[in-house]
Amino acid sequence: MQNSFFYASRYMAKWLFLAVLVGIGGGLAAVVLNSAIDFVTDLSAAIPVWLSPAVGAALIVIIYAYWDRQAAGSGTNHYLYAVNIDNGDMRFRTLFSKIAATAATLGFRGSGGVEGPMVVIGGSLAKGLSRIPFIGKLLDDDDFRLLAIGGAAGAVGAVFRSPLGGGIFVVEVLYRTSLHYHDLFPAVLSSTMGFVAYCRFASGTPLFMIPDYLPDAVHVPWYIVSGLISGAIAFLFMIIFGMIKRQMQRIAFPFPRPIIGGVLTGLVLLWVPAVGGTGSEVIQQLITESQSWVLLLALLVGKILATSFTVGSGGSGGLVIPALFIGAVSGNWLASFTAGGDPNLTASLVVSGMAASLASIANVPIAAAVMLIEMVGMNLGIPVVLGSIIGYAVGRSRTVYDTTSQTEVEFVEAQRFRKRDRDTEEH
Repeated sequence: MQNSFFYASRYMAKWLFLAVLVGIGGGLAAVVLNSAIDFVTDLSAAIPVWLSPAVGAALIVIIYAYWDRQAAGSGTNHYLYAVNIDNGDMRFRTLFSKIAATAATLGFRGSGGVEGPMVVIGGSLAKGLSRIPFIGKLLDDDDFRLLAIGGAAGAVGAVFRSPLGGGIFVVEVLYRTSLHYHDLFPAVLSSTMGFVAYCRFASGTPLFMIPDYLPDAVHVPWYIVSGLISGAIAFLFMIIFGMIKRQMQRIAFPFPRPIIGGVLTGLVLLWVPAVGGTGSEVIQQLITESQSWVLLLALLVGKILATSFTVGSGGSGGLVIPALFIGAVSGNWLASFTAGGDPNLTASLVVSGMAASLASIANVPIAAAVMLIEMVGMNLGIPVVLGSIIGYAVGRSRTVYDTTSQTEVEFVEAQRFRKRDRDTEEH
């Protein structure tokens, strides 16, 4: 009994300190990234919309060629490999190169999100903290991995204003068929502290605003339909993204790829400029206003192509916000036929679609539900939960990430961590 109490006390004390420290660092990094994106967006305002992504791509090629190749791509695959295979080992310098590459990609209207860059930025920050002598002495081999998870959680929880969902996301995305509670404690604590730190310097309001409305049970069948449609379209997005990414990788030399992707993205923006950048403002409009099906079709096709060209070619952007965008468009399309102009039902169908799309592409039904509830509020919990479950059921046979588990290799590599879970529970 005494041994059990001593072990638990020591574990709690250590991770209360480490998780709070790395979580605050992740939250501050989120402030820096958002500020950098806004700064570059203002600088690039005078550049023609069709040219802007190519200019950003040229800048990130310089970053990749002369600074850090690991700043390329969405970043989530880098995080998954580091945590599942490489014991959380990430370069500290990638913290800075990833911020620069992401600001160049999204600030110049490349299409993408911020979750992929943030997990790399947070994990790289954790690597830097582990080099501090008195912190490094506290860490054993497995702790390096947990610290990387904590750094990622602090950054994601802050940037999405989701203190619980951010921690769940960075753990749930690691394993397609399980969620490790041993990883979850430091992740949720770090995510919460990241959100607290973020709110000291930036707005802590929910990411999206919804009408003050409680769902009606009569509309539950429509929430289910929204989840099915959005999950299926997200599945199609995964297929198209994978095809374009593979075609880009066939180009023999890696450095021209982002520029080619930037040029193609610019052509898409000529057709539908609203799909550039993260698209958060468009998502907010889709939540509150019904749109014509012609515009929705253009937004859907444009966002899928622009994101695939940008991130698939090596641009630094995530895939969570594009997934939310696609789900919002799908839900709004359904609302255009069923809501009859009711803004409350429109909002419910849109957020159900957003949850379904995220759960479908990333195989994270719990994180999708919690993050969306924290993003929009508890009032729409019913459509969010239904959308998450249905989206996961539709998309669980596939994931948009290359290095996610459980392939056989990752399953075997993770065995010692699952053993650590069991040992922890036995104490």
